[in-house]
Amino acid sequence: MPEPSVMVDQAVPAERGEGPAGQMCLEVKAPGKEEHCPNASPKIMQAALRSSVEQREREISLTDSGPPVDTSLTLSKLSDCTVADLHDLVVESIGQDIEQVTGEPGDVALDERLAYGNAALTFQDVSFRMKDPQNQEEKIILAPCSGHFEPGTLVALMGPSGSGKTTLLDILADKKTSPYEGKVHMNGRPRDCLFPRLTSYVPQDDIMFPNVTVKEQVMFHTVLKTEVPYAVSKAMISKATELRLRAVGLEGVQHEYIGSDTNRGISGGQRRRVSLACGLATGAQIFFCDEPTSGLSATDAEQCVRYMRLLCKKYNVTIILAIHQPRQEVAVLFDHLLLLTANPGDLVYNGRMRDAAEYWSNAGFPVPTLVSPTDYFLDLVTPGGEDSQAQHFLDYFSRTAKPEIESQVNVELNYERPTSWQLLNDRREILTRYGDMPPLRKSVYGVRFRTQLLKVFCRQLRLLVRDQQGLITDILVAIVQGLLVGSANIGIGNFSGYNQAGFFFMLIMTCALSGIKVMPKALSERTVMKMEVSEVLYNDWAYILSFTFLNGIVSVLSNSIFVLVVFILSKLQWEVFPAVLLWNSVIFVAMDSLYGMVAAMAKDASSAQIILTPFLTLAMLFNGFTVSRKSVPAFMLWALEMSPVSHTLEELTYSIQRTTDSMELQIVIDQFGYESSIKGAIIAAASWFFVCRLVQVICLKKMHNIER
Repeated sequence: MPEPSVMVDQAVPAERGEGPAGQMCLEVKAPGKEEHCPNASPKIMQAALRSSVEQREREISLTDSGPPVDTSLTLSKLSDCTVADLHDLVVESIGQDIEQVTGEPGDVALDERLAYGNAALTFQDVSFRMKDPQNQEEKIILAPCSGHFEPGTLVALMGPSGSGKTTLLDILADKKTSPYEGKVHMNGRPRDCLFPRLTSYVPQDDIMFPNVTVKEQVMFHTVLKTEVPYAVSKAMISKATELRLRAVGLEGVQHEYIGSDTNRGISGGQRRRVSLACGLATGAQIFFCDEPTSGLSATDAEQCVRYMRLLCKKYNVTIILAIHQPRQEVAVLFDHLLLLTANPGDLVYNGRMRDAAEYWSNAGFPVPTLVSPTDYFLDLVTPGGEDSQAQHFLDYFSRTAKPEIESQVNVELNYERPTSWQLLNDRREILTRYGDMPPLRKSVYGVRFRTQLLKVFCRQLRLLVRDQQGLITDILVAIVQGLLVGSANIGIGNFSGYNQAGFFFMLIMTCALSGIKVMPKALSERTVMKMEVSEVLYNDWAYILSFTFLNGIVSVLSNSIFVLVVFILSKLQWEVFPAVLLWNSVIFVAMDSLYGMVAAMAKDASSAQIILTPFLTLAMLFNGFTVSRKSVPAFMLWALEMSPVSHTLEELTYSIQRTTDSMELQIVIDQFGYESSIKGAIIAAASWFFVCRLVQVICLKKMHNIER
């Protein structure tokens, strides 16, 4: 949906005056004397401000001599108060317009000031086939299909199960990851790198973070998909979001958590509407929605489709909707019907929805009285059904409608209209009338990386804070773990150096292994991240940096609590505590990067354990205590040098020996052949950290992507 939060009319500020009946009203005034009339009625304010803009635009358009007129200087900027008031008017007008939606031609007027849609979609001979896994023979899933949609069209993509509705939708939306055939053009040109920025996709699966509220989820999509004028406040975006939620029947649950199968939240139908609201909040030129009304009641489905028709007509955008057997009240809201039969999927109708009944009658099958037309259509084109006439309608379509459609497609396929860059720039020009905007960038992302990072970081921080059970569990586990380890080593500071060396070894090993708990969380969040990245909401790096930083802080904090508890019980001298905390933190951070890498590589928890085993064997077996420099075979010395555990144990023992001047620890150092090299230890730990993080980033970018 276009951003209602930025769709406010700009006018020369007005000053207060007396109306005919003594009512305070707005009058046009000269730029530079900004004053707002708080007592003016909304209708008077709206009429006066629009009138002032129209008058100035007429004056500008009539200027045919002298230097060019700079409209940004001619039209004064509104005060923040006036912008907010006008924004409220626009929001209220959208709520009123939705009551006018009937499905009749001209039911919703085009908003010439705010309409930004100007993208036509044309596809020719689009088809898809795949190999049968049993006999390896190619199976046709979707036969060649062609069609054309003008801007401002609400399209119903219908067909029985197995007809290829989702396949065709994915191909048109450029979401199909498997090879397919055919051409898809937007405005007479092949889809370019900006196509994902100009389109929005609502998938069948409602994959979202459970601890985010409904309103936060929709606002997140809104602010990441498109830039807004600087004058637009967060409160305005919030109010526009509330409008969207009210339009799809979610206003009452806007502050409820999304929830999941294990966390209590909103219902499945409500979650489906959240996905729809997120997709419609992106200000796209073309929206692709894969069965967004599935699981909804008939009333809720009608409410959602009415809202989509409003967006199509008011802002001239195109919405292509895969839908399964809508009832008549919903069907009449669509402009265009694309009907497929199954086995394989093939077109049997491609035309205006209101002409479908006549087409069926001309084909020899008039719609019976008191029967839903869409139900009747599907019954006749579903193969294997009792009343199936699928082959008849395939033949009839090939003889009658198909030649005309192919002729239109041949013309529109290369009929060049505004480019992707021009579409973005035209929308920016509309928005700059309401405030200054950042310069336009030729990027697949709607906002700059710093904005992506800020929004993703703030959301991750909210998720972290809201997961109180997880935070408390981390701290309690650290304390309990510290008490257990500490209890086994109470007063170890009073024992011999060899016993202390064993204690240091166990402490470092425990810290090295405790980071494994981050893997389940990383695996569970990865799917949500992948889904959002596929919608080009943000760059992978925005999530990777946010997740790594925040979870790293929490993990280091819990690890420090564990070390503190153990240290108190060990009764070591407090002078050595900084060294103990430092080197245990170093090994924790190094090994935590390993677990993050494995979580990015693995498909699931089971495969993660398998992948982790060889890395843990290398790091843990060659640890400097059970296998030391004195005992390791010469040909395996490289493994000891690579192990961060070995380096950390050596430096920790050396640090404590220097601080306490313990002769017993010196004997241990000589016995195990320890060599002090702070530089070498730092290099080993840093190498594990950077290499693992690099591989983690590569795996997150290249592996486990959303496949369709």
